[in-house]
Amino acid sequence: MSDDKYFWKIGYPPPRIERHSQTKHEIVEEYVRRYVLTLMAPAHIPELRLSIIDGFCGGGCYQTEDGQVVDGSPLLMMRAVREARMLLNLDRRIPRNINVDYSFIDILPDTTGYLDHWLSARLDENAIDLIDYRQAEVITSDFLQSLPYLIQKIQQRKMGEHALFILDQYSYKDIPLPQISNILRTLNGAEIVMTFNVDNMTTFLSDHASNRKSLENIGLDKYIPWAELKSLKVTQKQEWRQILQRHIAYGIRRETGAKFMTLFFVKPKGSNSWGYWLIHLSNEYRAHAVMKALHWENATEFGHELEPGRFTLGYNTNKDTEYTKQQTFEFSGAGSRDACINGVHEYFGQAVFQLDEPIRLAELFKSCVTNSTAAEDHLMEATRQLHTSKNIIITSKDGTVRRNNKTYSLSDTIEASKQIILI
Repeated sequence: MSDDKYFWKIGYPPPRIERHSQTKHEIVEEYVRRYVLTLMAPAHIPELRLSIIDGFCGGGCYQTEDGQVVDGSPLLMMRAVREARMLLNLDRRIPRNINVDYSFIDILPDTTGYLDHWLSARLDENAIDLIDYRQAEVITSDFLQSLPYLIQKIQQRKMGEHALFILDQYSYKDIPLPQISNILRTLNGAEIVMTFNVDNMTTFLSDHASNRKSLENIGLDKYIPWAELKSLKVTQKQEWRQILQRHIAYGIRRETGAKFMTLFFVKPKGSNSWGYWLIHLSNEYRAHAVMKALHWENATEFGHELEPGRFTLGYNTNKDTEYTKQQTFEFSGAGSRDACINGVHEYFGQAVFQLDEPIRLAELFKSCVTNSTAAEDHLMEATRQLHTSKNIIITSKDGTVRRNNKTYSLSDTIEASKQIILI
């Protein structure tokens, strides 16, 4: 993360970190740990080769609001890998190898110098493993200038195209979305976790050449309703931000080309407004499911301003009244889980009956998750409730008709019953 308030220099105390940023770091740390464990879930896999790239890495440590020094994202990700490595090798005679190549990039020499110093100090304290320390490259450069080198480096690793990019840029202008698309398209196993200061963008958005140019540079200009922008802010005084968010979220999904996306607000402690999105982009359903579950486990910090069940990206003026009635959805809010399940349940019912042929649960879930707050357990519960109605039939892979259950296999198929039960 690069900004004036984040200053690192050897001999000076590290910068302060706010609580919402700590939450973001904790999410990244836990995601890396689960990411490794998920990829290594099949017991026959002897080794994982993974690249972790922190494109705006900072100096490696911060001061909390109460004055404690805590590790930043580079160290937290190393710690997550260490914990996963230990869990995978408990009571094993033949170890399973977690081979991670780290690239930590920041544009300021003082910052990367501080990170080098902090990595060495934490190694001396046995806070990170020597194997991870030796495979960490600290790069003083602009992330975008380093990107061709990073992609080539990943491609040259045998069985090593699993890559996790952490992009905690301060300004939404720092990462053009076509570059994100290039990463996801070029590297088969790439994922992106990035921040996006949508509140800053919408607050100052206006139909001026400078605004248009900055959004053109990141690939979002064609998704903004420039002609209606001024009247939108006047006629939709309460809802115009939500309307713009739909356009921007739709643009991010289209421009990156990601099959799966989570895009939810992180709210700074003590603030009444949602400031920025934490976005996860991937082409794998399982990765998406892991990240979505983490959002719900950290419910007090996350929310969004769209529908609680399945929401629409982009904007349709014919549904204006539906959009403008939406209240902010907070993951920890009373009734949030039920509202989420009810919305998914309704969508599943409509989708299954409109399709009028069997569909695997995996495909049904995939059709829903990016445009939903639902984690996999919510999808399963919505399926169970639909099954309870006896208006649908669920069949296992071997052709056995399933009874109502708390959970199902993603390989099960679901279809409309020929005999509808009316209540």
